Amino acid sequence: MIRSVVSVVLSAALLLLAATPATAQSSFARGTALDWPAVLTGAFLGFLLLPIAYGIAFFAILRERFLLWDVARILTLVGLTVCLSSLPLGPLLGAESTARQIAINLLFDGVIVLMGPFFATLLEPGTLPPPLRRALMVLPVAVLATTPAMLLDPCPPAYRASRDLVLVAILVLYCVSLAVALVRGSRAARFQVAASLCVLSVCAVSLYHDIVLGRPFGPFLYWLFGAIAIEMLLNAASVGDRFMRLKRERDRAQARADTLDHIAHTDPLTGLPNRRGLERRFAQRRPRAVAILDIDHFKRINDTFGHDQGDAVIVAVARALAAGDAFAGRLGGEEFALLIDVDAPVGTVEALRRGIPARVATEAPGIAGPVTASAGIAVLADDIGYGEALKAADRALYAAKAAGRNCCVAGGTIHRARAA
Repeated sequence: MIRSVVSVVLSAALLLLAATPATAQSSFARGTALDWPAVLTGAFLGFLLLPIAYGIAFFAILRERFLLWDVARILTLVGLTVCLSSLPLGPLLGAESTARQIAINLLFDGVIVLMGPFFATLLEPGTLPPPLRRALMVLPVAVLATTPAMLLDPCPPAYRASRDLVLVAILVLYCVSLAVALVRGSRAARFQVAASLCVLSVCAVSLYHDIVLGRPFGPFLYWLFGAIAIEMLLNAASVGDRFMRLKRERDRAQARADTLDHIAHTDPLTGLPNRRGLERRFAQRRPRAVAILDIDHFKRINDTFGHDQGDAVIVAVARALAAGDAFAGRLGGEEFALLIDVDAPVGTVEALRRGIPARVATEAPGIAGPVTASAGIAVLADDIGYGEALKAADRALYAAKAAGRNCCVAGGTIHRARAA
């Protein structure tokens, strides 16, 4: 990202050095003089559009407040640049008008105000004590109370001194905040120290002229805008780095959340959805029927062949059920549930049930004799919920067991199609 920004800036600089400003040649602007201040203003404004564009794009991906503060700060800087330029802004904001002078001073102080919240939200959590973070959010606003000092001529000395005091306090606050964040291992603070060094140095020189020498720093704006250009380049790297780290953290957190969600909704032995997984599927896509299937005489299998063989039987049954058209899940133990979304649920359940003995014989060959299952089916009414559906299917399952097992009961009818 920073490479692309640097490339754009260097290309623009080479173009500017290759030819001096000339008279505009387009038919609609014939005779319009194009001088260096206009060129540099346009180049600087174009340069400012880059961080605005990527700030908005980043915010669309990660809703981080520091991106909004950065965009607001740069937009304010765009407004300040336009007001300081020779561009015509209409009769209300004429070049020498009071309204334009007020706008310039408000926008200049607005940039100072917005730097505080930007710093406070950009620096990583825990790298600034809460009092310092709150001060960065609030203290810079105090500069607006002293903005009129720049417009009064003459300005009362005490009022001008109060502005100098506020600006010094804000400058110290920024420096202390960055120093504390650096000590606490803030990566963003490292970028911000490099990005802010030029701007803070220019501001410090200006304050020295105002307070110590008693006269304004003449080339202040030229130096300031040059420093801001450097700050924008380094700030692009800072924001980009912070964005990528936040994105990686979010991606890792999402991966962990997905893993925990999978664990919470999946049976560890069979890999089928568990009760929670079945309930979520029921809510997402309501089935037409629900069946509960129970392995016949499973306790005898465990007692005779051991729990390892019992687990192998459960896994084989799970695979047999998962291979069909129904949504299969394990309720626990030897019980499974099927969410069925076809018009003939009995045929679907019977096809799955009949395939169980062959699947178990193939995947758990240590079990002597066929392993069968019983099933109960409940066709759902529109107003029946997940819990009621399971209870209805469970009652049908008990009826199947009472009828001798290895059968399916639906609507009171017993289906005894034997497993092959």
